[in-house]
Amino acid sequence: MPIKQLTVVIIFLLLSPFVNSKTAQQLLIDDLYYLADQQLAGRKTGSQSAELTRSYIKHRLSQVNNNVVEQPFCYKSGLFSQACGINIISSNIGALEAVTQASDPLQKATRIIITAHYDHLGKRGGKLHPGANDNATGIAALIYLASVFNDKPLPFSLTFVATDAEENGLHGSKYFAKTLLPNSVIMNINLDMLGVKKRRSNLYVLTSRSLKNTLNSVFLAVENNNVNLKPVYSAAQMSRYIKSKNINWHKASDHYSFARQKIPYVYFGMGYDSAHHTSNDTAENINSKLFTDAVLLIEAFINQLAKTPLPLSPS
Repeated sequence: MPIKQLTVVIIFLLLSPFVNSKTAQQLLIDDLYYLADQQLAGRKTGSQSAELTRSYIKHRLSQVNNNVVEQPFCYKSGLFSQACGINIISSNIGALEAVTQASDPLQKATRIIITAHYDHLGKRGGKLHPGANDNATGIAALIYLASVFNDKPLPFSLTFVATDAEENGLHGSKYFAKTLLPNSVIMNINLDMLGVKKRRSNLYVLTSRSLKNTLNSVFLAVENNNVNLKPVYSAAQMSRYIKSKNINWHKASDHYSFARQKIPYVYFGMGYDSAHHTSNDTAENINSKLFTDAVLLIEAFINQLAKTPLPLSPS
């Protein structure tokens, strides 16, 4: 399907009243399948399909009445050139107020930043890489969480950031994290590869050591009959669980950009995936039920977090 024809289809879908008649969980799966569709050509940074992806994400976030803005950025690409990408930031009014009030270094942190990258690889070796698990699952989950928490009173504000150029070196999250006042942020919650597999059914949650004492009770209170939540507190421990010696999980996704700015993180992911960065990473290979249960676990985590006394600062 040509790009112009695809654009018409997208506009029709976005304006359709049928979207509003579906439940949040049904839309979660619809978003996954749309974002991993071959017509988006793998959502490569800087491509036309990345632009179409942004249009879709912005519209879906605007449907839950959040403020949605683009954040352009550029980064070095090669020895003598640069490339550019665009983050999408969605914040409620409370989150925007927290930004303006965070100049006092002694002020209590009030924000939680939820991230997921929307870019993928495009085509490699003549093969399309759809990026369903990596990371259509994370973006679909981000949209779902923005929807369910939109009107819910919380003791902290939530800012949702769909980052670009993660695959090229975490560039979108690096740029965004550097714009933050660390004392205003409680933590980053990063969502990357949530397509839990049936054989193990584990959802790992790699967490900054500074949050261990605070979050131990939160993790214990969160459960799901179909998906096992596995808290880990170091990249080495996660590698032992997953048996993946060649991956530094601390640096593997956008949460590392926040760690570099002294902001603690909680990273949700299913760990190693044999389809990672291959043409087999399709929506059809995602277990929709287990994916939904994994997202519901993350929702339950945030709900439990709202009942938990949190640190005055991220240090």
